Amino acid sequence: MILMLLVIGILALGVYLFAWPQWRRRLALRQSFPEQWRTVLEDLVPLYRRLPPPLQRQLEHHVQLFLTEKPIYGCDGLEVTDRIRVTIAGHACLLIVARPFSDFDNIRSVLVYPGAYWVREAVSDGMLEAQEQEIRAGESWDEGKVVLSWDDCMAAARDPDGPHNVVLHEFAHQLDHAGGVTNGAPRLDSTSARRWQAVMSEAYERLMRDFDEDEISWLDPYGMSHPVEFFAVLSEAFFQQPRTLRRHEPDIYDILTRFYRISPAEGFRPVD
Repeated sequence: MILMLLVIGILALGVYLFAWPQWRRRLALRQSFPEQWRTVLEDLVPLYRRLPPPLQRQLEHHVQLFLTEKPIYGCDGLEVTDRIRVTIAGHACLLIVARPFSDFDNIRSVLVYPGAYWVREAVSDGMLEAQEQEIRAGESWDEGKVVLSWDDCMAAARDPDGPHNVVLHEFAHQLDHAGGVTNGAPRLDSTSARRWQAVMSEAYERLMRDFDEDEISWLDPYGMSHPVEFFAVLSEAFFQQPRTLRRHEPDIYDILTRFYRISPAEGFRPVD
């Protein structure tokens, strides 16, 4: 009897862990997408308007799931409105508009400050440790937490063709974290991982030399600070300046196209 109850308990736990999330998502998508949310996407997620209609609907579905599952908290007195929630979710979900929502399974919460915020960070020279303050527009944690400055989110919303988008940047880091090791590469199959490593390593080393000689003007220099930042900055460029990225780095554009399953330089054409 005890063994039977144990087996039933294990089966029930398995159903809860694996079936419940899928059921909850199906239930969420049965609800109509609110028209006021669509207005926010049109106004504050400008790339939404450039997507072909099937991908617009897919983005809306991802936004519904994001806002169902991922709590967004205001910090320093910021009141989180639907306008803020939908704007952040819309930009974040652009990254996976042609990919499954399960790519964001590890994301737990989003914290939003009114503007750039100060953080205290420990630094060490190997012998002495000190505390330094640093001002940030966003950050991403391995534990599935993303922190954003709302002012910087709005700056990205107003400049969809610019080099910076803090939401794309920080959620690209989350895709990197999902690979298991934060190393500048998302989760990939073995063949794709080998090509990714070859292309990204060669480009990073070559562009680093060009930056040292002041020969690069099209890429945000922050991308050269570390391979992890290289991927995030390139993801910003891929969505917001795709033709520039494709012209200067066609191999990088190609592997990002294969990963994101979309070609922004070709009217956001889906890629198999």
